Amino acid sequence: MDSIFEYDHPFVTTDAVVFTVSTQEQDSYRKLPLTSLNLLLYQRKDSPFPNKWCLPGGFLNIDEMPEENIRRKLSDKTNVTQCHLEQLYTFCDLGRDPRARVLSIAYLGLMSETQANQIGGGSEWLMVRLDGPSIIIEKGDMSLSEADFGFDHYSIIRTALERLQAKITYSDIIFHLLPREFTLTGLQNVYEAISGRKELAANFRRKIVDMVEETEHYTSEKGHRPAKIYIQKSIKESAQP
Repeated sequence: MDSIFEYDHPFVTTDAVVFTVSTQEQDSYRKLPLTSLNLLLYQRKDSPFPNKWCLPGGFLNIDEMPEENIRRKLSDKTNVTQCHLEQLYTFCDLGRDPRARVLSIAYLGLMSETQANQIGGGSEWLMVRLDGPSIIIEKGDMSLSEADFGFDHYSIIRTALERLQAKITYSDIIFHLLPREFTLTGLQNVYEAISGRKELAANFRRKIVDMVEETEHYTSEKGHRPAKIYIQKSIKESAQP
């Protein structure tokens, strides 16, 4: 019987594509806040790909599971300790890492705006949006291209965004980007930031009516009409005795 040690072994890493949303008030008090989709990145210091933008992650230890590894890496590298994670895809193209044959188990991560304030370790939130078939990732006034990224991380980001766009149409994954209480307009703004297209309010409400439940509370923001506050339906149901 052949020994498995007679074969070359690839290395295994994990990478996380973590999204959040941010809201920004507009100059006119009559206008609703702008909502953008943001992506967690850092600029790599070491070779290979020094100064290129990369996803947080790292090599898998022999005694840990992939999700344990990526949660540890997120905590160590970005201070992220609370994050919804689900496995995205395994990226294994030849030559994706110039040092050796390296496979990456990638994860899709989602955080609310409040949770996203805890990041550190040199990581940053960069805005990501769709422009037709292209993904636009912006740092201030500068737009990044695929050449600005190390490894195959630009492709990983594209896959994660496509997965997120698909899942908001048939699952409740979007609620991981929201606070516990929200308005329907706020929920719609997050949906549109992900999908890259505007929705008629009536059509959108028909899509999500079975997933939300209204509370007895209203917003009290200065300069805006009070709006009904909602929660995800499963949250209210689980709180009942």
